[in-house]
Amino acid sequence: MPDINLAPTNYDLEAIQKRRRMAELLMQQAQQPLEMPQTPGVRISPVSGLAKLLQTYTANEKLKKADIEEKQYQSDYLSDLGFLMRNAGKTTPATEAIPEKTETITTPIEANRNFQEVALRQSPARLDPNAAINPFEKQIFQGMDKGQTSEKLQEISQMPGQTVEERVTPAVPAIPGSPLLSPDLLSGNNANNYIKTGAGKMALAQYLMQQQAQQQAAAQAELVASRQLQAFNPEQNVGTFSGGQFKTIIQGQPKPMTDAQRLDAELKQFAAEVEADKAQDVGRPARAFERLPKGVPVGAKKIGKDKDTGKDVYKLNNELFVGD
Repeated sequence: MPDINLAPTNYDLEAIQKRRRMAELLMQQAQQPLEMPQTPGVRISPVSGLAKLLQTYTANEKLKKADIEEKQYQSDYLSDLGFLMRNAGKTTPATEAIPEKTETITTPIEANRNFQEVALRQSPARLDPNAAINPFEKQIFQGMDKGQTSEKLQEISQMPGQTVEERVTPAVPAIPGSPLLSPDLLSGNNANNYIKTGAGKMALAQYLMQQQAQQQAAAQAELVASRQLQAFNPEQNVGTFSGGQFKTIIQGQPKPMTDAQRLDAELKQFAAEVEADKAQDVGRPARAFERLPKGVPVGAKKIGKDKDTGKDVYKLNNELFVGD
């Protein structure tokens, strides 16, 4: 990892120490004795002593202020370091994507509903001359005969009693988490709200540049690895690693078995089958060991004979083999 150092000089602290040195020089000057006049007849001014006292007082106040500033600076700097250490490597919470949502909003039309209720109340009263009618309601069927009343009532009943509206809420994309420590903290109001000292800002800048250098180094290593062929032995595939995944470029070619290796594999397969037979049926008759013909893989089972050639036919993984 590259070693980056952006802050060889602490300018804030140097400014405080410079003001302290100026106050110390003023104090030294105030503590020096008054110079006696060398000219005959010239006397010391009566305000010279007051000037010395004023110098002493001013120097003392400046030294106190420098002490306070230095202590505050050290406290602020430690606070900045704590802020950086607490948030290093952390990110803001990521939010999931919200799909588009369609809602059906139904709103009743109260005026139409009330009008329909009044019509239902007045329609039988209109057909019956002796029925009482509410005098405070508008006479809907006034002056209409029975047929007109029925038509008007049907027309009123078909008035919409509600409105239906489809409300679409747009989709919101997913927002990935972002680092809590970013270059944004070095600009604008963020530079003063979160990090108080210049040394803290330089420490943040150093951290960000080191992080960027690490990312660039990791990307370079990933690029080199993606271009480098990996081959373990002739029987395995040849390829590259990229993004943690192996990408095959050349398919490996397994070495053919020697006759001794093939016999050993057949014996082991036969022994496993015999043990399986014993577990299933103790009384099953013993099996004789038979060598597999050339060209037939180990593990294939004899299923019959070829009608044309009369040779044994074997089957393994739904594939048929005929012995040489």
